[in-house]
Amino acid sequence: MYQQQQSSDSQDLALFRTVLTYCVFILALPICAFFASKFFLFDGILAMTTINSNVYSAVTAVVTLHLALGCYIYRAYSYDHTPKAPAKVD
Repeated sequence: MYQQQQSSDSQDLALFRTVLTYCVFILALPICAFFASKFFLFDGILAMTTINSNVYSAVTAVVTLHLALGCYIYRAYSYDHTPKAPAKVD
């Protein structure tokens, strides 16, 4: 009984870590993509005006957000929900 609960707890912890990781990606990647593309690509290399660089950076952030959400949804649907058989303990 204890072995089965410990296995269930470790599966729950692994699932929590996965969800937490994707939450961080969904929050942090679009923000980083916005500022990195704005300052380095659109303002720095391409020397666009402020309004144009903001618009293109926002589009980059939205695309990044959708990619991160798509990865999370793919991971959620491909997650194996079947519980593993508990190991036999003598």
